This record gives sequence, structure tokens and C-alpha cells, in this order.
Amino acid sequence: MSTGTFKPESTLVDEITRFTNTLSGLPPVVRYFDDFDNNTHSIPNLAESNQVVLQLDGMNLNIGFAIYGPAATITKHVFVDWLGRHDPHTVYSHCKNVKSYVERCGLDHLINLIVSTPFDARGYWNTIVLSEAKAGESWSVRSLLHSLCRLNIGHWSPPAASIIRGLKSPRVDKYRVVRAGDCFLPLDQQAMIVNHIDSMCAKLAADTASLDNEEVRDVCMLVMSFQYAFRPGQLARIELADVRLFSTGAVHVAASLIKQQDNSKRIRINRKVKREWGPLFNELVERREAGTIQPEEGVPPRLLFGLTPQGVSRAIMELTEELTGEAWSPTDLRHTAAQRLADGGISHAGLTEFMGQTSDRIANVYFDKSPAQAQRINEALAISPIYSNLAKIAKTKTIDKAMLLGLPSDQQIGAVPHGVPIAGIGGCGLGQSLCMKNPVLACYTCSKFMPLGDPEIHEEVLESLRPVVTEFAAASRNNEQSPAYAQLKGTLDAVRRVVEELKSDGEERNLA
Repeated sequence: MSTGTFKPESTLVDEITRFTNTLSGLPPVVRYFDDFDNNTHSIPNLAESNQVVLQLDGMNLNIGFAIYGPAATITKHVFVDWLGRHDPHTVYSHCKNVKSYVERCGLDHLINLIVSTPFDARGYWNTIVLSEAKAGESWSVRSLLHSLCRLNIGHWSPPAASIIRGLKSPRVDKYRVVRAGDCFLPLDQQAMIVNHIDSMCAKLAADTASLDNEEVRDVCMLVMSFQYAFRPGQLARIELADVRLFSTGAVHVAASLIKQQDNSKRIRINRKVKREWGPLFNELVERREAGTIQPEEGVPPRLLFGLTPQGVSRAIMELTEELTGEAWSPTDLRHTAAQRLADGGISHAGLTEFMGQTSDRIANVYFDKSPAQAQRINEALAISPIYSNLAKIAKTKTIDKAMLLGLPSDQQIGAVPHGVPIAGIGGCGLGQSLCMKNPVLACYTCSKFMPLGDPEIHEEVLESLRPVVTEFAAASRNNEQSPAYAQLKGTLDAVRRVVEELKSDGEERNLA
């Protein structure tokens, strides 16, 4: 790591001290608004404090200024400027990044930029800063320089902002996980989530007391994350008043766009919950208004889910791990929802609006990942693995032929889907007479399914259903929004997974 500077340390201290002495005093009280608890907070005596606390999202976040030594007063002025222009979360992120840069590279690096002329600073940036700063650190240091221009500190003034905008940052791919496909849920696991939501609706319809408070809350959060790609911060900020319940059964939920540096860009969006899932939200609102479900400590009672953003993430990851065997974050569900729409043929403008983005360029990454038409047919036929680079073989409970024949006839799965007779694939822990779904087609993505431990049986199912998929692909022109086509794709992918696991288990036993 290079530690060279353009100016000796003694000169840097003298210049930063001279610049500091020309500054006006800091305001006695600095205020900022936290939209999570809907309160304006105050920071008193900033000039005398080397550490302040930002109260955001139900947490206390510490920001220290002692690390900046002789530049502490100037960084406090920058901090005040940031709070007046940016969202408090952005301010905290900038403070954390600048601190990280100073800790890694030394305080003299930062002071050199502050006391230099804009042209000298550009040379220093290109020769030293660019090679050592991380991407996030460089963005925050550039923001600091912009504040120096607005505040007319040292040699910096508003006309120099054009020079700052020309400073380069280390290259980083913000959407690496999307391009790699690491964040997409496999189709069969998406089906598991949908099945869980449907089963919660069925339980609620049969007996409202059959769902405990945590189940109602968590499944509603899962709906909003899975169906509408809401971020944890958006979910945590949804208020009881944001949920509109209609006598027709319709449910509309309003939320604010977050993750915007400029508060003026925060707009409200409305989403209509799938009609079949609406009763879950009716029940949640009823329990919240009755006080049956209480918010976590420190969470304002006006908020629907009663959790902090961290609590929302934790609850969704625990639920998805319970359902699929893997802990998927709300961000993973958000990317999956976007990719699902891109694969289904949504427009760039439509996807941008759905994601709540301000630039349609961001949608390009999902369209780049969207498979071509020929690939879609291949994937629908389960010849090439769907999202094979991200899917892991699901762990299933298998039974042998003797166990299958010993089950009651109602629990032995058999049906004639689309005219194809299929039987002997496994057992049902529920019983076909009690199942509200289509036997065989729904079984492979159901948690109650106990597949027969013979991969050849399931390979026959694949071969039998492939012609049916081809017919539906032609009829729907490969429209993945077609319910039948989408269900067959999900089923064949799940069948393929069962075959892969059974073969894998057989190979392990042979090796043993």
C-alpha cells in the first residue's frame, strides 16, 4: 500500500488548521427526520462532541469524529451538509465509508484531498486514491468533496464540482449476483413458497384460530416480498393505514420507495394483493387493531408488521429456510420476482416501475439474464436444468414399493393429468381426497409428497409429460404467464430434481 503524500505531514496539519479557523461555527442543534419512527431527532452540541448517535430504523448508530484529528471540525461541517441534503441512511453509509478509508489508508490521504486545489486533488486521486480506495469508499469521499464545494472550504468552490464528477472510481459490478444467477430461487422452491401461502389461506378459511400470530405476520411479509419485490425497509415501514380492505375482498397496500439518496424522490406506490391471498391481510389487520399482535420493543405501533427492517429480513430468511431448506433473503426474493417478470415478457418500463427504480437501465440486467425462446423450451422440457447454477437438490422423504403398497389407497398417488395415466410415483401424507390441488402435477412441489425411491419411475413421468409441455408451449407461444405452461414447467423441474437426488443417493450407497 502506498503511503506517499504530495505534502509533508506538518504542512498538512498547518493548512487544515488554517482552513478550520476560517469556518463559521457549527449550528448548536442539528436535526434530521427518521421516517421509521416518524420523529425528528436532534443532535445537540455537535461542536463539542467527538461522537454522535443517529437513531434510525429502531437502532442507535454511532458516528465518531475523533479519527479525523485536525480535520474533525471540517468533517463535522460536511456531516451537517449531508444531513441537510441526503437521507439519514445515506449519511450513515458515507460516514462509515470515509472512516473505513481513513483507517485503511491513513488520515493524511484524506487531508491531502481537503487542502489541495481541485487540479492537484485530481492528480492525487488518479495516482494514489484510485489505486487504494474501495468502490464504496471512493463514492463517499467524492461526496465529501462535493460538500466542500458547496461550503466553499479551502480551495474548493461550486465551479470545481465538474472536476469531482470526472473523478473515476474502482470498477465494480453492482449486479454480479444477478448476472451469476446466485440470487434466484429455483422454480420448484418458488412453487413451495406459493404452496405454503395457499395452505395458510386454506387453514385460515377452515379455522382462524389454526394460525398463530407469528404465522399470520410472516406469511403476509412473504407475500409482499415474493409477489412484489419489496425491500425489508419498505416492508417494515408499511403502516396499518396503508392497507385498504374492500368489501369485495380486494386488498391494496401502499408503500414508499426507499433507498433514494434524495428524499424528494421518495414517492408512494400502490400494489394490489392477489385476491386469493387477501384474507391473510384481513386477518393480520384485524389482529393488529385488536392488539392481539404486538410490535417489537422500540417499533412504533402504527407499523403493520411491528418489526425493524432487520427483524423483517430475519423472519423471512427463517421462513424460507423452513420451507425450502435454504435461507433466502428478501433481496433474493426481490431479484427472483424481477427475473420472473423479465422471463414473462414484461417491458423495460414496466419492470422499472415494478422495482421502484428511477432509471430503466437497471432493468437491463434482468433482460440480459432472461433466456432466449429456445432455451425456455429446453428448460420447460426439463432437458437442461432450470437455474442449474443456483439450485441444490432438495432433500425429500422417499419410500419403497412395500411401504407404498401398505399405504391406504387414498394416500397412493394416481391420476390422469392431460390424458396421461400416471400411478405408483409415491405416497401422499395428506390423502388425495383432502388435496385441493391437481394430483401428480402438484405433488412434486408439495411438502406432503413421499416419492418412490426408484428413479426410473420418475424418469417415465418426465418422458410422459414432455409431449404435453410441447403442446402447451405451442398453444401459449411460450408465454410463461400461461398457468398451465408455468405449472408444467415447475412440475418437470421438480421431477428432474427428484430423479437427480435418487440417482445421487444410489451412487453414494454403491460407493459405500
